[in-house]
Amino acid sequence: MTLDRRHTRPDSDPTAAPDWLDRPLFQADPDAVEPDAGVSVRAPQGWSGRAASAGAALSGQDFDAPIDLEPVLDALAERLSRHFAKPARATAKGELLASMMLQEALPAPELWRGEALPEPEGEDIAPFDEARRLLREINADAMGLAAADLGARILRERLEAVALACVNCDGSSEECFDPRRNRALARAIRAARRDGAPDAMIERAIARARQGITEPEAGLDFAPEAPLHRALELPAAAIAAVEADAVLDDGTPARALFSQLAETVWTHGAPRLVFERPARHAGAVTLNLAAFAAQDGLDSEGLAYAATLWGKAAAGEGGALVLGGLGAALTALRLAYDSDAARERAAEIVALVAEASPAPVSFARPDALSIAALDLESVGIHPLADLSGEAGLARTIETALAGLDPATRQAAERHALGTRTLAGLDAPWIDALQRQGLAEDDLARIEAAIAEGTPVRHAFNRWTVGEEIARRCGLAPEQLERAGGGLLQAFGVSPAEIETAERWAHGAGRLDDCPALSPERRAVFAPAGPEARLEMARAVEAVLGASCDLELVLPGTATIDEVGALIASAGRRGLKSIALQREGEALYDLLNTIEFEGGDAGRREFVAEERIVEKVVERVVESPARRRKLPDRRKGYIQKATVGGHKVYLHTGEFEDGELGEIFIDMHKEGAAFRSLMNNFAIAISIGLQYGVPLEEFVDAYVFTRFEPAGPVEGNDSIKHASSILDYLFRELGVSYLGREDLSQTDAGRHDPAALGAGVAKEKIVETDAKKFISKGFSRGQLPDNVVMLAGPRKARAAQGGRAGIAEEDEAPFASASTSVTRAAESYSGDPCPDCGHFTLVERGALLSCEACSWSGPPPAQ
Repeated sequence: MTLDRRHTRPDSDPTAAPDWLDRPLFQADPDAVEPDAGVSVRAPQGWSGRAASAGAALSGQDFDAPIDLEPVLDALAERLSRHFAKPARATAKGELLASMMLQEALPAPELWRGEALPEPEGEDIAPFDEARRLLREINADAMGLAAADLGARILRERLEAVALACVNCDGSSEECFDPRRNRALARAIRAARRDGAPDAMIERAIARARQGITEPEAGLDFAPEAPLHRALELPAAAIAAVEADAVLDDGTPARALFSQLAETVWTHGAPRLVFERPARHAGAVTLNLAAFAAQDGLDSEGLAYAATLWGKAAAGEGGALVLGGLGAALTALRLAYDSDAARERAAEIVALVAEASPAPVSFARPDALSIAALDLESVGIHPLADLSGEAGLARTIETALAGLDPATRQAAERHALGTRTLAGLDAPWIDALQRQGLAEDDLARIEAAIAEGTPVRHAFNRWTVGEEIARRCGLAPEQLERAGGGLLQAFGVSPAEIETAERWAHGAGRLDDCPALSPERRAVFAPAGPEARLEMARAVEAVLGASCDLELVLPGTATIDEVGALIASAGRRGLKSIALQREGEALYDLLNTIEFEGGDAGRREFVAEERIVEKVVERVVESPARRRKLPDRRKGYIQKATVGGHKVYLHTGEFEDGELGEIFIDMHKEGAAFRSLMNNFAIAISIGLQYGVPLEEFVDAYVFTRFEPAGPVEGNDSIKHASSILDYLFRELGVSYLGREDLSQTDAGRHDPAALGAGVAKEKIVETDAKKFISKGFSRGQLPDNVVMLAGPRKARAAQGGRAGIAEEDEAPFASASTSVTRAAESYSGDPCPDCGHFTLVERGALLSCEACSWSGPPPAQ
């Protein structure tokens, strides 16, 4: 086989400078403390930054040193040239290398790594008579995975809580593993049974805890087996039976089965439907069709040459020639995707490549790195995906707009991408803000944010505008805080004016409605619907003789009937196969913000409810969450401790009434990333506390979390072991601010200056120097001399009980004199009083007593 030269000359080197450039591999970090030179990659001059980064990833080289793609591409060309006859190998190597530099084609990632192509895997296609079983398996697989995951997580949490309630107890072995004496264990067992944990598992969790094992037993990571088939054969006879309302051989109405199929595809995006079983080939080379589309038309001769050159290389590697960029090529040729002319031209292009290529031709989707390295702007038979490129409009759009006068081209670019600035916008509201004091520096910050792509409505916020200007515009501080992302609307700017500013700054993202373009030119950029893609697939498959692997992604608003209609339409057109998938209805982000929106003062509406109580009408208005301000000079404490060998400092700040209002967490010897994460976590907790989130919610959420660092705790007199840093911190906060002595692991009364010793039970006070507990700096040196520490009310009552308390302990058959049981008897049990309903039940030996109504009785049945 003789090979003509197209890109090279006998006396030239295709890799000679200045065709290669060094460029940074990563974007510089603007927040870096020290400037970082970063890593550079040497790539062909015409490659974009995205293509150069993808090439560096494909090369397999480490990113800790400069990367040179020249020897990598040279080695690829050397390998592929071996599939040519010896006299043509030198020419083939130069042509392959030059073609790669021009981004006409690139080999598959396996060839970059020096590996052989994988054997094409035959697709598991279920026959149509197994359709009911396959649909049932797909539905059961999706729901079974979700149910198994949710159940495993709940079961793990409940069994771990049971085990930890046993091992964290400070009493004797008989007390800690007996739910009648260990109230924490009793609560954990009730919660586990309430969530459906089997009694046998609960018993085994307690038995494992006796042996020091707190991890649940193995097997919680079980997942149901996935269906063997993810594709279904759907013959033309089945489509005809549906349209004729016929009954299948097994007695099932064809339309009922088809409706079930459409519902399953709509729900899960599976199965893939195969109308004709295809032949599979591994992709060896990806050919970029858009590289041969220019302003003056399609370079048919160059495309045929490339198809022959790269088809020979692909055939030598035992793979197929994968085509990409068909939709982009049609756009560059100024053909409307949904037109007969575009379909005819697409068929001509595919036929030309198929005839010239020695290897099979495929429309399988290339891998992501090959797409990026080739700067592919469309894949498969799909139209152009995006109008924007690395610096302005995409290359294909630039080619399609070539030939227009500069003013029209500039107007089209502004319509599609915007100006990235507010300059030139006729907006009276901007002038009004400037009259109210919006300085040039403030406007420059807003312009900088808009230039980086920030929406206009978000660029104007309380930090860029400022409280003083907001006050001059009539917004009180609480209104400014409530406005959130709707600050412009709070200023009185109408939604239409905001939308006008958005389009001016960021464009419309489309060109089919650009008034500067002619109707014929606008049609080139019109979006293509599913039916247009089906028709393009039919035209391409007719000349290709194989499946173009059409995959349709439908909007979230698509219905089951629409999915069924597309399946039937594909079958009637004679397509080889089709895969359908529905996008989420923009709910994924919404689901994550439901709770935030519920407390968002800027968006939440007031809810009014009227009710009649004893003929008095009362209007209950639910107020939005408001932030409670901490005093500028506030109380608190600092607790130093070591958790698993890692030093932790906990700083607290309190409101005037002593409630916790903020925390700070310092871990000085940890890495910068971990320290920053903990600092920001503390800020998030502090904001939640100031907005009214109860500390109990945080304590319940983070106690018993498990991750490193963990282990023994030193320096804290109430907590001796923690399963994580968060477990330790919220145990400390629960003990100190909530009186949750069930979270402590030692008798806190022995370290409490207000507690009563066993030998002074009749004393009402504890003589302790107040200077030990009152900050001299906080009180500015004004420490009174007559301050003494009084016993806590609950513990004072226990001390006044004297011998009565001892008598009750003597009478209780399961009572213990240990400090852990004494402490548990002095804390609330967590159960409501059956008489008054208050959660003020405390243990008195084997009985419970209510401190609110004096009810006394046995604990509720477990």
